[in-house]
Amino acid sequence: MTLFEEYIQASRGLAFVATSKQNQPSIRIMGFAADPDQPNMWYFNSKPNTEKMIDLAANENVSVITPLNQNGARIESNHATMRRSDKKWADIKTLFANNKPYLHAHPDVENEVILVLEIHSARLASYAGTEIVNFD
Repeated sequence: MTLFEEYIQASRGLAFVATSKQNQPSIRIMGFAADPDQPNMWYFNSKPNTEKMIDLAANENVSVITPLNQNGARIESNHATMRRSDKKWADIKTLFANNKPYLHAHPDVENEVILVLEIHSARLASYAGTEIVNFD
């Protein structure tokens, strides 16, 4: 397991995602699952008519930070994009299979939009130090 994947595990599948539309920032906490073959690709679901969908249609560039764990471990990135995915729920549902709270929060998940967040580079930060990872 890579250090990046360890930090993903420490996040407990939660991320704060910041969008910006017309120079107005907005932040929200979202549940996600990472692609095991491409851990910098994170999948989310959203109802189609939400403010975040409007924000992302205007600007796919986002910032992301995961919650800190007891050691201060977190993933931070100002170099990420989030957009609608071409995948269907059937393509990614196994990534969420063990996340009962996520599935409970998305009772109509088959009718939601699948979003993919691509992290191009990130800072893995903790109280012990930092490391930069690049995926491009």
